[in-house]
Amino acid sequence: MKVCFFVLFVLTVLVQPGASPVFAVQAAVQDSTDKTPKRDDFKRLLERIKSQSSSERREAIEQLAESGDSRAVEPLITALKDPDPDVRASAANALGELADKRAVAPLTTTLSDEVSFVRAAAARVLGQLGDGGTVDALTGSLRDNNSTVRGAAAMGLGSLKDARAVQALISAIRDEAPDVRSAAATALGDLRDKRAVAPLIQALKDEKMVKLAAAIALADIGDRSAVTALSEAVANEKDEEMRSQMKEALQRLMAAPE
Repeated sequence: MKVCFFVLFVLTVLVQPGASPVFAVQAAVQDSTDKTPKRDDFKRLLERIKSQSSSERREAIEQLAESGDSRAVEPLITALKDPDPDVRASAANALGELADKRAVAPLTTTLSDEVSFVRAAAARVLGQLGDGGTVDALTGSLRDNNSTVRGAAAMGLGSLKDARAVQALISAIRDEAPDVRSAAATALGDLRDKRAVAPLIQALKDEKMVKLAAAIALADIGDRSAVTALSEAVANEKDEEMRSQMKEALQRLMAAPE
């Protein structure tokens, strides 16, 4: 079959005006050579993902993600069960890059991984994949015992933009960890749901990172009933850089349609 393809390619090139036999042969050989390493590279990466070295497995996973090849999805799903948590997290991130819905169920299971940063990677990637069926699972992760996971779950829910998450995110604005409160405020801005306006106004009294996230979220929602509260927050802000950023949010909010 390869020989037939080679001959056909040569004949195709020869019928072009001005084509030389030598050039035709060289072009056919080059075309055949270009294709073979790609197939061989993919097979090599599939072997390396089984290497005894965790660093080699991670590197292979990163390269499979860069390949954009959908054939990598199943091996990467298998890698979610790797004994090394760094490899599992890399596999989750790689599945996010490939954006294949086959990864949704395995990543949902990974939300229960014993290692927090693996759970966080799964939560973030599930948001990227945009499957509304994961709302309940990500909402559950807002109650994880690790704040990084809770923050990643909030960001994931923001990416989904599903109104079913609003109440859970409103509750998350009162989380004990400021990074989670900030992520929840940002996610509520992404959802553009007016139920979040009053809780976000309250968050304007929180510490810096939460306050700024709340101001931007209010601007994103665009409910002008928050103008007075945001104006007061801007006027009371002592940090010049913060005040400048909050003022930009206020200007956007004031420009929102009635």
